[in-house]
Parts: sequence; C-alpha cells; structure tokens
Amino acid sequence: MESKNRSLLALLLVGFVPSISVIFGIKIIDDELTSQIFFLSCKLWIFLIPTIWYLRVDGDTISKKLPSKDGLKMGLATGLVMSIIILITWLIFESTLEIDQMTTTLQSNGLSNINLYILGMIYWIFLNSLLEEYVFRWFVTTKSIIIFGNNNVGIIFSASLFTLHHAIALHLFGFLWWQTAIASFGLLSAAAIWSWLYIRYRSIWVCWLSHAICDVAVFGIGYTILF
Repeated sequence: MESKNRSLLALLLVGFVPSISVIFGIKIIDDELTSQIFFLSCKLWIFLIPTIWYLRVDGDTISKKLPSKDGLKMGLATGLVMSIIILITWLIFESTLEIDQMTTTLQSNGLSNINLYILGMIYWIFLNSLLEEYVFRWFVTTKSIIIFGNNNVGIIFSASLFTLHHAIALHLFGFLWWQTAIASFGLLSAAAIWSWLYIRYRSIWVCWLSHAICDVAVFGIGYTILF
C-alpha cells in the first residue's frame, strides 16, 4: 500500500503538468516571453521530479544498459508504420481542417520563421520526444503499473495522460471536436504501443526511436502548412 501511495503522489506531481503547460502556454498567458518561460519551467519540472524521485525516493541507480538490436528494429518498424498512417490520415482529412486558424496559432508562437521552425523541429524530434519517453513511458507507465497492479491498465492510463495534453493542444490549434477525437485515438494507440515497447524491451531508446520517426512526419506536415 505504501508503494502504491508513493507512486500515486509521484504521478500527481508529474502526470498532469504537460496539460497545464499547454493550457497556460497557448490559451491563458498572452505575453510570448512569459509563455516560453512557463513552458521551459514545466519541461524542467517533469525532468527533475522523476529523476530526483528515482534516485532519492526509490533509491535506485542510473541504468547504463544499451538497447537491444531487436528492440531498435521494433522501434524502427513501428515508427515507420505509424508515420505512414499519419501521412495517409493527413491526406484524407487535410481539406476539412481550418488551416488559416492553425497557421495563425503557429505564427503567434514564432514558427512562421523558417529558422525558428527548423530549430523547433530539431528540439521536438530529438529532445522533446526523448523527454516525453523519459516521463511517460518510463516514469508514468511504471508508476501506473504499480498503482493498478496490471501492465495493460497501467499502459492505457499512461497513454491516456499522454493523449490528454496533445488533445488539448490540437483543440487550441483549431481542430474540430471530431478531428481531435480521431487524432486522439491515433495518439492513444501510439502511446500504448510505445509503453508496450518500453515494458517489452526496458529501454526508452526503443520507444524514442519510434516516437522520433513519427515526429519527422508531423513536422513534415507542419512545413507544408506554413511554407
């Protein structure tokens, strides 16, 4: 019971912060500099809390285990398959999206500048996706499994938290409710697959590879929208 209570506290300290970051960063805070500072503060929080918790509360040590070849192959395969699905879905539903509203929102965040877009792309593909795997697939998934006592339930719960803050972002970027619902189903499925990859291979590098490949497809679509 004590382990479950500690895991629940850990989850509450981290699990909802990305959603709060999106809401305040896009909708509530008007000043761009303040928004960026808040955004970075939230990123720092969700990195430090799991790290400190793992080392201090759980009393574990940092693992230096390298990913297996089979794991990397699975990460590559799932990333490519999901990227193809993302591109096909975009081609099917592109004409139904409010592109002007999406463009305005992206421009308000400075992403209409090609140099900033490339920098943002590099950050999201190589760093943000790694941070999300570190937080959601490692920390949140493992704590959720302890809380619920079941791998599948823990995976779905972790995937739901991951989907939540992305769904909020999509809504604020101008997606209609049914478009957000379709995208959320895809996000939930992808997040569950990444959590399964982590549980199967015990390496965030495996699920990060899959995630990063998907982000390449997403930023490719973003480029066609803005430029």
